[in-house]
Amino acid sequence: MFAKFGEDNVNNIELDENIILKNRVPILVRDDEWIELFGETDDKNIKKYKKDLEELLKEQKKIEREISHWNKEKLKCMRMILGISDAINNGEKIESADLLDEYKEKIYWINETIDELTFKLETIPRDIRNLNYELLKATVNYGYIELKDKEEKLSNISSELEDLRERLRSIINEKHDYEEWVNDTYTFLHRMLGSKEIERLDREIFE
Repeated sequence: MFAKFGEDNVNNIELDENIILKNRVPILVRDDEWIELFGETDDKNIKKYKKDLEELLKEQKKIEREISHWNKEKLKCMRMILGISDAINNGEKIESADLLDEYKEKIYWINETIDELTFKLETIPRDIRNLNYELLKATVNYGYIELKDKEEKLSNISSELEDLRERLRSIINEKHDYEEWVNDTYTFLHRMLGSKEIERLDREIFE
């Protein structure tokens, strides 16, 4: 029923590269069904792509947190600049001009940092999709190897069960034959000898 796949070479599986988008394949390491079926497998390809994908997802979260942090810092700097500018415009704290320049430089540095992080973040979805595709291929490869193996085992177990059922049917029939003979024999002896004689013979013979 199943073709033989090599266990060491995941690249022998050919899948449409657009299947992730066409079939709306979820990120496998976050899919409960995938986790239940394949999350703990020892297959080296699945373990590799699973680890790489999990690390990339963590990196994505980390960058998102960093961008959020620096946006908050940028907002604080802008508020400080507005406060200092108002003070300078109102003739207060002229010495604050240097501090104003410091905050402007900090905003420039924050903008550069956010741009760099945003560029990294924009490339990650593509890398996630590629890793998820490789993990899907590894899963299909492993899945078909296991399907073939378990189909054979299931067939063997089904044959064993059928043999056991046949044996059980035979034993049940044999049991019924013995019960019928015992009952018929007691009925005959009881009719011939009477209950008292049967009880006496039972005690002498079976006790």
